[in-house]
Amino acid sequence: MNVLSKKHLLAIIKKSGIGILILDESLNIILTNQWILKHSNLLESDIQYKHISDVFSDLTGTRTLKSIIQCLKYSQYSILTHTLNPFPFPLFENEQKKLKNERIYQYLHVIPISIDDEPNRFCMIQISDVSQQVIREKLLREQMIIAKERESEAKKASQAKTDFLASMSHEIRTPLNAILGMADTLNETELSEEQTEYLTVLRNSGRALYNIINDILDFSRIESGKLEMESVTFSIHDLMKETISLFLMKAKSKGIHISHSISKEISPMIKGDSTRIQQILINLIGNAMKFTEKGSIFIKLMLNEDKSHLVFEIEDTGIGIPNDKLQSIFESFTQVDSSTTRKYGGTGLGLSITKKLILLMNGTISVQSEIGKGSTFHIEIPYEGLLHRESNQNQHWLDLELPDPENFPPCKILLAEDSDENVFIIKTFLRKYPIQLEVAQNGKEAFDKFQSGNYDLVLMDMQMPEMDGMEATKQIRIHEQVKSKNKSGETPIIAISANVQKEEIKKSFLAGITSYLAKPVRKIEILKLIYFYIAH
Repeated sequence: MNVLSKKHLLAIIKKSGIGILILDESLNIILTNQWILKHSNLLESDIQYKHISDVFSDLTGTRTLKSIIQCLKYSQYSILTHTLNPFPFPLFENEQKKLKNERIYQYLHVIPISIDDEPNRFCMIQISDVSQQVIREKLLREQMIIAKERESEAKKASQAKTDFLASMSHEIRTPLNAILGMADTLNETELSEEQTEYLTVLRNSGRALYNIINDILDFSRIESGKLEMESVTFSIHDLMKETISLFLMKAKSKGIHISHSISKEISPMIKGDSTRIQQILINLIGNAMKFTEKGSIFIKLMLNEDKSHLVFEIEDTGIGIPNDKLQSIFESFTQVDSSTTRKYGGTGLGLSITKKLILLMNGTISVQSEIGKGSTFHIEIPYEGLLHRESNQNQHWLDLELPDPENFPPCKILLAEDSDENVFIIKTFLRKYPIQLEVAQNGKEAFDKFQSGNYDLVLMDMQMPEMDGMEATKQIRIHEQVKSKNKSGETPIIAISANVQKEEIKKSFLAGITSYLAKPVRKIEILKLIYFYIAH
């Protein structure tokens, strides 16, 4: 059996990467190593068998020397650091650092060495130079501070972007609310067949724009990984027809034939995120329409071999994509080249959003193309087919049968809305019903009117001057609590807002709203929700 000899043990001490001094009970140095000799700038003969105070006179009266004496006398183990002991072990290298006004970093381990059946006591001093370690730790702390500052700046930038998107959402949705509202109202008038066709395209385009706005506003959430996919029951046949109808007039004006087919294997109703699927189709069909001057666009919907995935293929006879650009087209703000942007326009964001949405659905997207002959985009997303429509209990009020105006319960409603166009739309929606509508131009006016009036329901816009809808709702709830402790006596407050961010919706409910409708508001939705609260 191999064992370490005395020479091996001595060699280990001599060549150790830390300083080692071994002292006897008389404080004489009986053994040292090469590390000590190097850092003290002394010879072994200057140290060996000498009293420690004679070799290192600066130790006299220091805590280090007291710890050494305690070690030999009481077998006491000590750890001394540069932070606890202001007098580091007096080595030549330390003196040089002192002259340069540099910090000295040492860890000293004062270790008793005694054997039970041996009368002699010894003390081993281990000296570690941790300068580099401390420097690294200092750099790490500085980097952590910088990282926290950058994180804070990033959060501020993210919040600024969120605020901007919320503001843009409000500015875009407000006129869109008027457009769709007037389209719904116009649909109730007598129209020719041709006018009805035009109106259908107008309404579908408005709804598509509404979905596009939602997706663009969600782009930052996609980037941050916060976007959540919905799973609702919908008709893929209806969605396909509605989506393709958006492009019929454009295709007709360009002389392009657009058509689609749906496999009979696909269930009439499927589960998934219908809004995102439509956005994907709009982006891809829109791209095909943009880059196709003649020929056709064909959209094919089928199942893959094991019936686990829904497969979309969008085939066009357009300009095509070079092989070296097939992957880069899915990057943000990217098009094939600058001439494409000049000729066809666009931000180059559509395909990037499309790919991210498909990946969030656990799907895949690929493209095959040939210059001058066209492109085919192939998408696969998980498929869940249903034979019948499932009820959605979260929107049970939508299933209510709305009575005729003459059978609608009379009521008094307060509308808080600063947009004259939206006030006109709401009045138009309610004009045939026995509803007394009073209008407040801002939250403060709404609160003042609420205190003096007796309203069955409040329609509250959330973004208004002087006092916003959130604050007005809080004030109304406080006023109601003062008047009555009975919570069931709370007046229903329906928020009508262009801000569809989940954080803002959550804040609105915490403020005290009863229900939430996102702009653009449809006539049937607002009437059914009013009826739900007034009649139940």
